[in-house]
Amino acid sequence: MYCPNCGNQFSTDLKFCRACGLGLEKVTETLVEQLPIKLDESLEEQKNRLEQWGVAALSVFGLGVLGLLLYGIVYKMMITQGRVLGGLALLGLVVMMGCGLLSVVLFAKAQEVEKAKAKRRLSPAEPVTQGEPTRGLLPEVRLDQITSVTERTTDLLFAEKRDAAERR
Repeated sequence: MYCPNCGNQFSTDLKFCRACGLGLEKVTETLVEQLPIKLDESLEEQKNRLEQWGVAALSVFGLGVLGLLLYGIVYKMMITQGRVLGGLALLGLVVMMGCGLLSVVLFAKAQEVEKAKAKRRLSPAEPVTQGEPTRGLLPEVRLDQITSVTERTTDLLFAEKRDAAERR
């Protein structure tokens, strides 16, 4: 992560920025508060996975029912009883009802996609002009170079060695 004051990189276990001394506890708390977004994303992935398994199970069930219907119509009615014309009519009825059910499911899915598309649309509050540079939108702030906390402690180490050498 980066310090919001000076932009130097820091780890989450630090309490203060090593470059500018800014207190980072509130920054890390704020970032921790944003973690439920990741949790929501994982819940959404789990929901999608369960829906996919549900669709697969429903497909297997539908294929089983369709297989039993076809067996009953083709084998029992058409082959063993010899009613070919009645069997073809019943087979056509099953295909027609299947297409009707499929169209209802597809239209429902299309409406879900349309609702999701409407949620993603962003309505800009103010129109953005193309020719305006972003540099003019922010106030100009000049920051002086800030010395690191470690630089001062390093200078103290050299001073201690120098004082120790002078005492000898």
